[in-house]
Amino acid sequence: MALIVAESPLECYILEKTKGEGGMTTEEMVQELWDREKIKELTYQYGLAVEAQNEDQMVNLFLPDGSADFSSLGRGVIKGREALKEFYRSTWALRIKPFFTNHVIRVEGDRATGICSLQNSGIRGTDSMVGAGRLHDEYQKVNGEWKFKSRRVEIFYLVPLSEGWAKAQTTKL
Repeated sequence: MALIVAESPLECYILEKTKGEGGMTTEEMVQELWDREKIKELTYQYGLAVEAQNEDQMVNLFLPDGSADFSSLGRGVIKGREALKEFYRSTWALRIKPFFTNHVIRVEGDRATGICSLQNSGIRGTDSMVGAGRLHDEYQKVNGEWKFKSRRVEIFYLVPLSEGWAKAQTTKL
């Protein structure tokens, strides 16, 4: 048995996906990588909709019965496009600028799950705000386009910048 040593992350991915019986074809790997990129793009479009304060753009990223869970901020689960529009509209005063990193995505056909890290900058009244958390997502591909089925927001902290986050507890919106 020959030992194969991968020299790059891409080679590691290819070796993992093709080893053993039932491994993926090159076309299947390319499709999965493409799906992962489109899901990341969906997350970035979400951030752009928040920045633009565009609730119509925002809700079109969700399935018609999609949901967002803001329980970690005391706002509960919001379900359906009209309720999502109303909810996001209520958050625009914070003028949030979100940044997303560290995506971990599992694709299973036309469905996927993922998490990513979140960092927020915003304004509440005259206070500059800083926050961090994690997003827990379910995605579904409809007519070739990925949408959020559900998005759970886990906030670690959202505090005035002047106070810092060292002593922060999760805050309410």
